[in-house]
Amino acid sequence: MTEEPKEEDDWTAYATAGFGQTDYSLWDDVEVAETEASQEEDGFDEGDDLDDEMWEEPEQLGTHTEEVPRAPNPAGHKHMVRIGCCDTCLGRLGGKQRYDQSMVESGVEIRAAVVTRDPHLDDAEERIGLCPFCEDLFNEVDLLADLITEALDGREIGRLQVGARFPKDQMEEEDVMRKRYGAGGSDPLKSSLVKFVSDAVKARMGDVRIVSENPEVLAIIDVTTLTVDLDVRSVYLYGRYRKLERGVPQTRWPCRACKGRGCDRCEGTGLQYATSVQQLVADPLRELLGAEDDAFHGMGREDIDVRCLGRGRPFVVELKAPNRRTVDAEAAMTAINTAAAGSIEVTSLRPSSRKEVVRVKDTAAEKSYAIRFRLSPLSEKEHAKLTAPMDLTKEDVQERGGRKRRGRRKRRGDRGAPATKPLPEPEPEVPVVDEAALQAMKKAELVELAKAQDLPTSGTKSDLVDRLVNAAPAEAAPMPMAGSEEIEEVVRGLRGAMLAQRTPERVAHRRADLVRRRKVIETTEPLIETMDDGQTEVEFTLRCESGTYVKETVHGDGGRTQPSVAALIRARCDVLWLDVADIHAD
Repeated sequence: MTEEPKEEDDWTAYATAGFGQTDYSLWDDVEVAETEASQEEDGFDEGDDLDDEMWEEPEQLGTHTEEVPRAPNPAGHKHMVRIGCCDTCLGRLGGKQRYDQSMVESGVEIRAAVVTRDPHLDDAEERIGLCPFCEDLFNEVDLLADLITEALDGREIGRLQVGARFPKDQMEEEDVMRKRYGAGGSDPLKSSLVKFVSDAVKARMGDVRIVSENPEVLAIIDVTTLTVDLDVRSVYLYGRYRKLERGVPQTRWPCRACKGRGCDRCEGTGLQYATSVQQLVADPLRELLGAEDDAFHGMGREDIDVRCLGRGRPFVVELKAPNRRTVDAEAAMTAINTAAAGSIEVTSLRPSSRKEVVRVKDTAAEKSYAIRFRLSPLSEKEHAKLTAPMDLTKEDVQERGGRKRRGRRKRRGDRGAPATKPLPEPEPEVPVVDEAALQAMKKAELVELAKAQDLPTSGTKSDLVDRLVNAAPAEAAPMPMAGSEEIEEVVRGLRGAMLAQRTPERVAHRRADLVRRRKVIETTEPLIETMDDGQTEVEFTLRCESGTYVKETVHGDGGRTQPSVAALIRARCDVLWLDVADIHAD
C-alpha cells in the first residue's frame, strides 16, 4: 500500500511571530474607545438623531489615521472654536466671509453656528485665554493706532504706510496652523493686522491716505514690545547753484586735525572751512521744513578756489526726517540767497525725488571753463619732462564711453573701466636753490642737503652755503617762448584734441593712479595781454568732457597730462584763476 503524497506544508503554520495569518485587528479596541469617548463628549446617546452630522469627518484621533478637516467644514470650525480661536481669526480663516461682512462679523457668525450645535463650547475662548493664531494681537489694534497717531502728531503727512515686525518663530507657527486648519486662501496674520491698524489710523486721521508703496512716512509696528517706529522719508529739492566767491567748498569739509569732532584749531565747529555750498543751501531749508539732517548731491564738483558761473551747477539737496513737506520754492530761494549774502545764488528750485539723485550724480555732462594763466620761461629739461612719452597701451588707458556692460548701469566717471598700471615715477632731481635761500636755512638743513649731494658736511654755515652753491648745477638757458600768433594757433589746435591725463599729483592721495582719456570739444580765441611788469597773461574758454583736469591741461602737471598748452607753446604756465563757465546739462 503506497502512501499518498502530502500536500506542501504552509510555512506560516509554523511561524511564531504572529504575522502570518490572523483575524485580530490592532486598532479594534482603539476605534471602540474613541467612538465611545466621542459620543460622551458630544453628549449623544444611542437614541440621538445623528442624521444632520453623519457626513462630517471625525475629529483627529489619537492614532493620527484621520485628521480634523479644514475650514469651511463645520468640523473645522468646531475645532477652531474649541482651541480658543478669537472672532477675528475665525472670520479671517473660516472661509465664510461675505462681501458685505467684516472679519469680526463673519467670526461672530461662525462662532454662533458652532455654539448652536455644541453649546458646551460657548466659553471655549474664555477658558483658553489666548488665541493660538494671533496671540490676541487684534485686541491691541486700537492701542497701536493710538501710538501711530501720537507719533505722527505735528508732522505734515499725506501718504502713510503701515508695516509690522514679527518674530520669525511666531510667523512660522502661524503659517503652519493657518495652512493646517484655515480655509484655502486665508489672509496671513501680518497683512491682516496691518490692514486693521491702517483702517483704525485712517479713521483717526481722515486726511491721511494709506498706501502700499512710495509713502511719506512708514510706521513699523513691533508686535513683541507693542511699540511703533517711524521711518520718515526724505524731501528732495532740485536746483542750480552759482558759486560767486572763491574759497568755498561744495560740501562740508571736516577739520583735518580733529576729523569733525571739534577742537581749538577749528574753534569747536569740526569744520575745516567755516561754510560750504551745502551749508548755505541746506541750513535755511532745514529750518523751513524742520528737518533733522541733510545731504547734498551735485552734478560733479569744482575745486575750492574755482567759481561756478553761467546757469549754475545742478544739484539735489536731501532733507532727512522733515516735519513739514510742502515747500514754497520762491520763498525758499529768497531765504537761501539772503542768508548766503552774495557767496552763492540758487535758481530753478523745485521738488525732486530719489531717482533724480541717481540721474544727477550719473550724468557725465560736458562743461565749459574760463581760465587765465601767466607765461614764464621754460628750460629745455622742463620741456623734455612735459613731452616725455607716456604708456598709452590699451591695457593702461581708461577711455570714457565705449560699450556698456549688459545688465549694469553705467556709473559716472571711470569706476567701471579697467584699472591701469601706474606709470614709473621720474627720478628725483637735484634741487636748484639760490644763495639767499640757502642763507635763510638752518645749519642742520644745510647738512642734510650736503649729505644728499655727497658733499662734505664739516665747517661753518658759510662754508656749507658756499659748498652747496658751487656744487649746484648751472641753470639751463630758457627756451624761446611762442609769440601771440603761435599761442592763438595752439589754442585753436586744442579743438577736438584727445588728452591723456594721469591722475594729478594734487589729488593722487585720494584718487586711483590712472591714465584717463578726455576730449576737448571746442575753444575760444584767446585773449593775450602784456601786463605792466612785462609778463604775458593769456585767457581763453574751452569746452570739454566731464572729468577733464583743466588746470593740468594748461600747465601739463610735469608731463602727466599730454598734450598740454605749456608743452605746445614752450613756456611755463602758472594758472591765475579758473571758472566753470557753464554746465551743459538739463
